Amino acid sequence: MITEDKIPVRGWSILWIVWLAFMVANLTNFAFGVILPDMRSDIGFDLETAGYLSCIAWVGRGLLTIPIICLISKGKPKTVLLNMLVLLGVGMLLQGFATNTLMLFVGRLFVMGIAAGIISVLVVFKIQWIPKQKMGVVNGIEMFTAPAGQLLGTAIFPMFLAMMAGWREVMIVMGLFTLLLALVWALVAEERHQVLNSVGYEKVAVLQPLKEALAYKNTWLLALAWPATSLTWIAIYTFWVTYAVETLSFSITEAGMVLGFLPIGSAIACLVAPVLAQKCGYDKPFIIASGVVLPFAYYGLMLFDNILVLSLISFIAGYAAYNFVPLAFSSLYKTGMSPRAVSMGTGFILSMVGFGGASGAALTGWLASQYGIKAALSLTCFAPIIFVMFTVFLTDTGWKIKK
Repeated sequence: MITEDKIPVRGWSILWIVWLAFMVANLTNFAFGVILPDMRSDIGFDLETAGYLSCIAWVGRGLLTIPIICLISKGKPKTVLLNMLVLLGVGMLLQGFATNTLMLFVGRLFVMGIAAGIISVLVVFKIQWIPKQKMGVVNGIEMFTAPAGQLLGTAIFPMFLAMMAGWREVMIVMGLFTLLLALVWALVAEERHQVLNSVGYEKVAVLQPLKEALAYKNTWLLALAWPATSLTWIAIYTFWVTYAVETLSFSITEAGMVLGFLPIGSAIACLVAPVLAQKCGYDKPFIIASGVVLPFAYYGLMLFDNILVLSLISFIAGYAAYNFVPLAFSSLYKTGMSPRAVSMGTGFILSMVGFGGASGAALTGWLASQYGIKAALSLTCFAPIIFVMFTVFLTDTGWKIKK
């Protein structure tokens, strides 16, 4: 970790290139639920296939994150990230030009499968360029970018559709923008090898960082608990707009606006939760509280048909869904683990989150085809109870505990 008081301009540039790519990836992924009705009409597929299309993105996230992180022990992180940015752009273009579901499957696999790995590999550059005392601020901004992309993909995406000819054109524009980011990355990104040497970032056996990360109890507890929240989260993001349009007779714009309050709540939680936890001195109660609130909030989206009430419930659900996120990830930085172990622990958790999201998408799609979309969504709302069952055993990393 570098010791200067300020983050260099090149450091900020490196961060924002990756953050912008991550925001665009989240935009395209979470816009899927908004554009699903038009996509089904255009290409032609049923709700069960829609579930698998949502699922493949999260399967990719689960399968690819750790292998991507392992690549940085065999290749230069700058080159690894450059290739990832190119694949992101290609994945978006594939969806924009898709003439069948296979092209959609491959495109979504590239986009979300690569997106989680980007943030994990970025850990290496953060260690090189970010002073230790600035890491909390930087992590807060980074976590803010995910719900910001989700907000664009739900509440704002219908506006993009209105300004352009359709969902295909929007995907193509975003794909070209991501390829432009890849070009800028090739010109701007730089590694500070002297910093890596000073923090002991030497080459080690591929699985050694994972073993080190899993030796910390919170790593595997979060990896087991978190998928329960992502299961319901992805089910709602993928199918709630379709439910609102087909069952509540909402327009896509109205449904997108309601769902857009999810990422608004999430974005605020990313900024507020760390401040509240710091003042309180404890992290664990805030983490557990998310799992308690989420089942009631998600199920509330199935009980009402008033837009104002649903918007409020959506905001509460979004806040609870991200209330624990910055605290959970920050706990890995407080363990004294090596930089590579922090990166691997982050990737391992994100991989499990991906499998949870894949389960939610596939399960809800299948249930919807058997029992109807409302029943399917209602059943998945209670999965976050599992989150509570695991997180009660977490080791609190609040500053009062450390005293």
